[in-house]
Amino acid sequence: GTPLSEENEISFRNKSNAKLFVRLILNGQPRPGMEQGSNNNLALEVKYLNPDGGALDPGRLAQGQDFVAEVTVRHPNTRAIDYQELALSQAFPAGWEILNTRMDGIQLANQSNYTYRDVRDDAVNTFFDLRRSRSHTYRVQLSAAFQGRFYLPAQSCEAMYDNGITAYTPGQWVEVVAPGDL
Repeated sequence: GTPLSEENEISFRNKSNAKLFVRLILNGQPRPGMEQGSNNNLALEVKYLNPDGGALDPGRLAQGQDFVAEVTVRHPNTRAIDYQELALSQAFPAGWEILNTRMDGIQLANQSNYTYRDVRDDAVNTFFDLRRSRSHTYRVQLSAAFQGRFYLPAQSCEAMYDNGITAYTPGQWVEVVAPGDL
């Protein structure tokens, strides 16, 4: 559809004698690079690490580079309840390959427990509960597989049945280059 702007116009006509109440709700997905990070009763931090655990800038990687996306989700105790049924969604750029550690027999150390994890070709969805004032850390092993410029979408975590508990990180453009070009 057409993005809404000040030039868009919506009109309606009430053909009855009854009172009419109008409510307009807009919902959508921002264009790549336009996402805003937000924390709403939940905190979300994403780090990218080299195999030794050191910080890594995902904006420019050499083809063949293995690395880890580490996400920490924290209950900031803004609500005095434990959070049930949180969904962490991590979508990755087309140039990155998810290394399925369940298939490879690799275990990522110090990872929090989860209820269920769905590993797909381009995304990992992790489902879990989070007690008050606690944090959980989840890791996904990745490889910069294909050269090119790709978009890393926003990462998100939200309560599946309470839209007042959400956290998002902004997306960014990333590049995978030949090993000698880094």
